[in-house]
Amino acid sequence: MDKQEKKLYLEGKNNINGNNIEIYINNKKIEFDYKYKSKVIFKFNKLLTNINHMFYKCSSLESIDLSLFNTSNVNNMSYMFCGCSSLTLIYLSLFNTSNVNDMKYMFYGCSSLKSIDLSSFNTSNVNNMSYMFCDCSSLKSIDLSSFNTSNVNDMSSMFWKCSSLKLIDLFSFNTSNVNNMCGMFSECSSLKAINLSSFNTSNVNIMVGMFFGCSSLKSINLSSFNTSNVKMMNCMFSKCSSLESIDLSSFNTSNVKSINDMFSDCSSLESIDLSSFNTSNVNHMNSMFRGCSSLKKENIKINKSEKRILDDDNFK
Repeated sequence: MDKQEKKLYLEGKNNINGNNIEIYINNKKIEFDYKYKSKVIFKFNKLLTNINHMFYKCSSLESIDLSLFNTSNVNNMSYMFCGCSSLTLIYLSLFNTSNVNDMKYMFYGCSSLKSIDLSSFNTSNVNNMSYMFCDCSSLKSIDLSSFNTSNVNDMSSMFWKCSSLKLIDLFSFNTSNVNNMCGMFSECSSLKAINLSSFNTSNVNIMVGMFFGCSSLKSINLSSFNTSNVKMMNCMFSKCSSLESIDLSSFNTSNVKSINDMFSDCSSLESIDLSSFNTSNVNHMNSMFRGCSSLKKENIKINKSEKRILDDDNFK
């Protein structure tokens, strides 16, 4: 690329085919790939409607200025910055996201991104936030207090591998329509506190690995959780090695079918109250307490009808 083109104003043809967008300068097609490293400012002649995968796997891109983007008609931003592993600066303060319904994988793999300002985001129409911040491993803080999640139905792996986040406050989240929280906080290994007191989980049916590998969490208050429709809880707290206490008194497990490895490798857990557990429909319960080296059977509180919870197979 010529030196004079280090900073580009790109006139887009707005030809969006499948997952790609074609952009030309002087009739020469610009390819967005891992070699592309210039600082870019975009300007389009027509209003965009779909920009999913736009910067997909631009792994050498370090900064991007989208201040001239008119996104007022955009309905899909999924995978937009997915795989931009060198991206350290991104300006989205002028983004109009009022019509966006899909943000899945939007920042997946932005592993160099330390902060991101999403205060201007209008997410009232978004229904999918799965993997949205997955593998943003350098992200130290994130403010999502402006997010309207009332229409979101999928939050699976939303913060998976956000291994530098120490605090996540989701008090403003409306999760009444969410049905999938699988791996939502999985491998958030630096997470020391999490506020889920506003969570409405009445429609959630899968919580597999929800807190898997949250190795710095000492306690989790899930007293507001309604789990009456949950069918799978396997590995839900597996490898939470610092977990000392957990309130599961609100858990209704009457529809749960799998709790394999639910607390495996919770090596700091000394006691647990599972008196609310009903495992009548559970088909898979192996290794439930495997690696819980501080937990003794006599310190596991259960109902008399739930003696199989204490089977030896659950401690192997």
